[in-house]
Amino acid sequence: MKKKYMVTVTAVLLLPLFSQGEEQTIEDHKPNLWHFFGSVVYSSRTLDGSIVDVTQGVNGGFGSMIATGESMNLEPSESPMLALGAQYKRFGFGLNYMPTSFEGQGYALVAGSGTTAGAMIKTPLNTSIDVNMLLANIYYNFIQTPDTIFGFGFGMGQTSIDLSIVPDSSLATPLIYNGTQPFGFLNLHFSSCYNRFLYGFALNGLSMDIDGVNIVYSDYKVDLGYRLIDKRMKLDFIGGYRLVNFSIDLKYDSTKVKTDVSLEGPFLGVRAVY
Repeated sequence: MKKKYMVTVTAVLLLPLFSQGEEQTIEDHKPNLWHFFGSVVYSSRTLDGSIVDVTQGVNGGFGSMIATGESMNLEPSESPMLALGAQYKRFGFGLNYMPTSFEGQGYALVAGSGTTAGAMIKTPLNTSIDVNMLLANIYYNFIQTPDTIFGFGFGMGQTSIDLSIVPDSSLATPLIYNGTQPFGFLNLHFSSCYNRFLYGFALNGLSMDIDGVNIVYSDYKVDLGYRLIDKRMKLDFIGGYRLVNFSIDLKYDSTKVKTDVSLEGPFLGVRAVY
């Protein structure tokens, strides 16, 4: 049985792109109006959802291949998530990078032909999926006290997708795709501190059409932490959970690829605030 962890890379995502809780000591009346943030966390992520490949044949008909996160038997992706940010008074900017890579040997369901037309046949499958997500956002904190932050922002994201799904069957052709999809999103974030204990959440999400491609993105993140050093340079120990949902319909040549997947899992790491 495959061991399932949980991932971070579609809930409305991230704290303002770098974790929240970082801005909690910022006060507008302090001489130092600039603050800088950075975090490195380790995350184990799983992939759920489905990938559907629909290919047009020479006679105008269509054949299908359906694979899910479970059927592809993908090993969890274990990699760091990186975040950087800067803030001036109540305005801030952040970058968040989440690389994800999966491999596995499982099976897919492919549409039969001839005497098996209309039936879905199980076939062995070799899968390699790389998804690299880069997010950038600008935000404003409506509430900003020494202990609590609540803000809203917007941003742009870019997802690089590299798929290699190769069925061991003559009924389906390999699905090979390598491309980049841009998208926008809105952001809502909250963080607070009590006796050095940190807690917060962030939501990102939006649905939009770009050049005929429909993209639905949502990213949810919750985190807890503890402030290890509370001086001019602050150091936080942080952990939490992240869920990213990403749905996109791709079309190239005579092939349509419909993806509706989620990346989710826990994370653990450190954050520095200056």
